[in-house]
Amino acid sequence: MKVLYFLSFCLFGLNVFSQNSTIYDENESRIDSLVLKQIYINSLKNGVDGFRVQIHHDQSQSREESQKVRAKFSQDFPHLKTYLEFKSPYYKIQVGDFITRIEAYKVQKEISQKYRGTYIVPSIVNFELNTGMIE
Repeated sequence: MKVLYFLSFCLFGLNVFSQNSTIYDENESRIDSLVLKQIYINSLKNGVDGFRVQIHHDQSQSREESQKVRAKFSQDFPHLKTYLEFKSPYYKIQVGDFITRIEAYKVQKEISQKYRGTYIVPSIVNFELNTGMIE
């Protein structure tokens, strides 16, 4: 009886290992097709869905005053890209291009020591992808 269990276990194990490689080979071209389709969709949006940290917004300030805040921030944090956006009646300054909220949160914690009132906002962010990986 033990021999029968052992033989059935060995035969079942070989069957499982042989199925995994054929499933992957059949689906590989479909996965590549979906990745290329997502890259195309992202190029139409000029980016991907992500997050930025908003450091400033005020309706009473002029563009020049917002530019001063942006320049000071760039001096304090030169490694972060800044974006000045106008949505009537507000000038908004947002920083960074983050794919996940966790990445944005880490930077927000760092920035909030010097700039009070920062918060994370959803945005279309720039994202560089090495398309040489897809063949």
